[in-house]
Amino acid sequence: MASTELGTISSRYLRSLYESYPEMASYLGLHEYDGRISDPSESARRARITELEGFRESLARLDPAHLASNDLLDYELLRSNVESELYRLRDLRSFEWNPLIYQVDVSEYTKRSYAPLPERVRRMVSYLGQVPDYLAESFRNLRDQLPRHPVETAIEAFEGQIRYLRGDVREVVGQVEDAALLREFERACDGAASAIEDFVTRLRERLPNSNDDFAIGSENYRKMLLFGEMVDMPLERVLEVGQRNLRENEELLAEATGRANPGGDLEETLRQLGRDHPTAEGLIPETAEMLEDIRSFLIEHDIVSVPSEVRCQVQETPPFMRWGFAFMDSPGPFERVATEAFYYVTPVEEGWSPEEKEAWLSRFSYSTLRDVSVHEAYPGHYLHFLHLKSAPTDASKVLTSYAFVEGWAHYCEQMMVEAGYGDARLEVAQLTEALLRNCRYVVSILMHTQGMSVEEATRFFVEHGHMEELPARKEAVRGTFDPGYLNYTLGKLLILKLREDYRRERGEAFTLREFHDKLLSFGAPPVPLARRLMLTGTADGVL
Repeated sequence: MASTELGTISSRYLRSLYESYPEMASYLGLHEYDGRISDPSESARRARITELEGFRESLARLDPAHLASNDLLDYELLRSNVESELYRLRDLRSFEWNPLIYQVDVSEYTKRSYAPLPERVRRMVSYLGQVPDYLAESFRNLRDQLPRHPVETAIEAFEGQIRYLRGDVREVVGQVEDAALLREFERACDGAASAIEDFVTRLRERLPNSNDDFAIGSENYRKMLLFGEMVDMPLERVLEVGQRNLRENEELLAEATGRANPGGDLEETLRQLGRDHPTAEGLIPETAEMLEDIRSFLIEHDIVSVPSEVRCQVQETPPFMRWGFAFMDSPGPFERVATEAFYYVTPVEEGWSPEEKEAWLSRFSYSTLRDVSVHEAYPGHYLHFLHLKSAPTDASKVLTSYAFVEGWAHYCEQMMVEAGYGDARLEVAQLTEALLRNCRYVVSILMHTQGMSVEEATRFFVEHGHMEELPARKEAVRGTFDPGYLNYTLGKLLILKLREDYRRERGEAFTLREFHDKLLSFGAPPVPLARRLMLTGTADGVL
């Protein structure tokens, strides 16, 4: 009976989630929600809070002690997500201070051919036609005095969207032969671009009155970890764990540097690694070969199941998405037509000077590219996506944890080195990336709960993350509006602790593949929830 009632609650909750956030539903592959945009109004928020309180009451009437494993997974996922959304709407209230959450995005309509292009353009026209009212309502939500760094970042992001709507998207849509549809699109696109320009102008007007008051505070930070990641620990303890891991990785990096470049220091070693990179012409094909090598290692060493022969496609990053270095773009778990996954690698630009091209390619040193490919593709995000498609329920496919998703991919970087993949140069690259994530972890807590400034955080990234000033500052600024970016390291550490305790319980029966397959079988829940489902005994703490 409990299982049937839970299934009803789960279906109702997911439908309400899709109705409240139709853009998310479209991304998941539920294209009946295409062409719709979220309602940012105060009345919609009040209605959503009432709805969530109803779900909370319905779940409270169930007794989890009588639920089977998969039902317990759904029950806890639903409970956690209801509480997390209530926290965001009632306590965090980012709709008042973070204009970045109001970005509009039509790239999903152009990237994937899940329907004929004219049909996707019609849905895009519907979406774009709602943008002016959406942004006008969104701006009414914002406080008169806003934190400076999220506003500056939002202006930059919105200006990128304007360039996309004024340029790149029209090249794709221009392939449509229906002249009337093209005229509809032009009107809707021009209206949306003009609305974004007005939004940016109004944000700029708020800048002189902006401040550095971005911290969410200790109580909100504690709730973020508790409701989002099921981590219920004193923040002092959470910080201590991260600081200790940073020191450990600094020591390991010094040792790996000595093996990779005997007698050389870290900076010289990193310069040497940067000079060993693919050519501009070889970047894409060599990356594809690298993925095959990593995939073969996984299979030969029985590290994790690879549940599909279908490869992700290595491609140049589309021009309108070239803000990143390399990243995975997998379809949603419910996508049935455009099921291709793309591993995008950003190439050099034709107009760059030889020095600029070399500087860009140096970021793709073979060691760094291999580490990034482990994170993004095998056995990181792409392999996780393949397993996620087989998660037992719709709730476990949809309700995912930031720390699990990014923590798994980050854990894979370290795990592959531990398993014997690569050499000391790869370990240097892996540990350098680990220190970047260590810095995010520590800086996030200190900025939001102990008054660390952006300038102090920048210096922390320079000193401990071995970064140049500009990227270090960008990382520090990101922390002002994404305090959850500690989750890369937090998720990795949670998985490592779970693996240690699971190995202890299983004894000689433990295998890496069985541990990984079981962990991934749940989808991407908060790691402490996976821990409850995997361990029979009680181990000492989640970290």
